[in-house]
Amino acid sequence: MKYQQLTIPLMLISLPGIFLWVLLPIYIKELGYTTFQYSITISILSFTKIILKLVLGKVSDRYSRHRICLYALVSYTAAYFIYAAATTLSTLIAAIIVHGIAGILLTMALIGLVSDSNHKLGQQMGAFDSKQQIGSLAGVGICYLVLSSFGFIQGWGVLFLICGAASLLGCIYIFKSPEVPNTKEMAIQKKEKSKLSVKQRKIWVFNLGLSTVSAMSGIIFIPYMQQVYGASIELITAAFLVPMLIFPFVSSKLGRVGDQRGYRKTIIQYIPVLCMGALGLAFSPSLLLFAIIYTIMDLFSSIQAYALDGVFIKGTPQSHIGDAYGKFTISANLGGMAGAALGGYLFDAFGPSVPYIVFAVSILLFLPLGLYLIPASKEQSVQERLV
Repeated sequence: MKYQQLTIPLMLISLPGIFLWVLLPIYIKELGYTTFQYSITISILSFTKIILKLVLGKVSDRYSRHRICLYALVSYTAAYFIYAAATTLSTLIAAIIVHGIAGILLTMALIGLVSDSNHKLGQQMGAFDSKQQIGSLAGVGICYLVLSSFGFIQGWGVLFLICGAASLLGCIYIFKSPEVPNTKEMAIQKKEKSKLSVKQRKIWVFNLGLSTVSAMSGIIFIPYMQQVYGASIELITAAFLVPMLIFPFVSSKLGRVGDQRGYRKTIIQYIPVLCMGALGLAFSPSLLLFAIIYTIMDLFSSIQAYALDGVFIKGTPQSHIGDAYGKFTISANLGGMAGAALGGYLFDAFGPSVPYIVFAVSILLFLPLGLYLIPASKEQSVQERLV
């Protein structure tokens, strides 16, 4: 299948892309659970993804991109309907796990499609993210209308029934799209076993550490605004408003930065920026300034993430993209599992600003680590320098 055919399905499955992670900690709290229990829930998701990616990465290389996309959308649909019925933490965990499976399958398919089309990875992945963010932006409008008409608990169920129905339409769209068979060359390559190169293993280790630190601060983002600023759902939504409006239109440009400037250079140079951003979040005197700093930090963090994907995938055979990228993202899940639990513990035990301060101090250690673990790129080709 052609990657352009994913535009409509990506928008349909992405309706909860923003409000889910804003409402989830609030919903868990409304059900009577603590911030630490929420962080443990996210850690469980990360642990589950580690197991799933070892299997799903290889599976994604054995089937067509079209079929993997269809499986992904079916999983999204199932997850949204489970979310709609979830009134206990165990049911929420089940929904999160199915949602995680959907995300893994979709990511494998997108990475494979970009590789097959010979497009620059960072720029094209940014374009895919842009389509998803447009859908997420529409989802915020639906969220506002639903929560304005229903109570929070009841509104949660109605929201995800709508999202499930939209995702089901995306399944039908993909099912009717024509499937492009695998080439003979790729079919032969798929029979060969793959393993990470020394370069990829070093990048894997770097991503593990970076993901641990990032998850430690990211997990407390919503609880921080609630506790420090007493922010309501409306104010939290307002804090997300600027990035919600910006990202759908700049994501492809963010991905292009690493493609043009060099992946290693981009990753290293943005580490001090993230450090300063975390300190700004920890000592921000107002919610408005907090939102502005968060937006800027998120922009640089996204550029860095696209660059890390690019430097890892570069040179990987197309027939082993899913397996290789699945192994790579395991490092992010290991880091997310450890970082989420640590962030929740620091938040509850020592205060809301401590995770951000620890993040700022810790990430500076990645400057020398990145110089050692991330290989220097060779001179970029003429094609890579084209805008």
